[in-house]
Amino acid sequence: MSYQVLIQPTAFQEIEASYRWMCDNLSAEAADQWYYELQDAISSLQEFPNRCTTAPEAPMIGREIRQLWIGKRRKYRVLFVVEEDVVAILHVRHSHQSYLGDESE
Repeated sequence: MSYQVLIQPTAFQEIEASYRWMCDNLSAEAADQWYYELQDAISSLQEFPNRCTTAPEAPMIGREIRQLWIGKRRKYRVLFVVEEDVVAILHVRHSHQSYLGDESE
């Protein structure tokens, strides 16, 4: 089964902010490399998205949210839900960011 992958507005804004930060603080080349790796990983969710683990915040939120780690050092998490034949990307978060629903954020 092939799934349709939809990037929600919040996730799109997070991707854009991370990309801009990398351009400003690292290099345009590093930002481009990260972006292409992210796009490849997100595209991989078209097949077998349920292979990814449940995110730690899922029980607290009360919804089955899955996570896909990006990069060799696992610095970014793609948080998503699977509903029928759609994968909805909810967030793209750096590993140093607190979990969703954490009041200290």
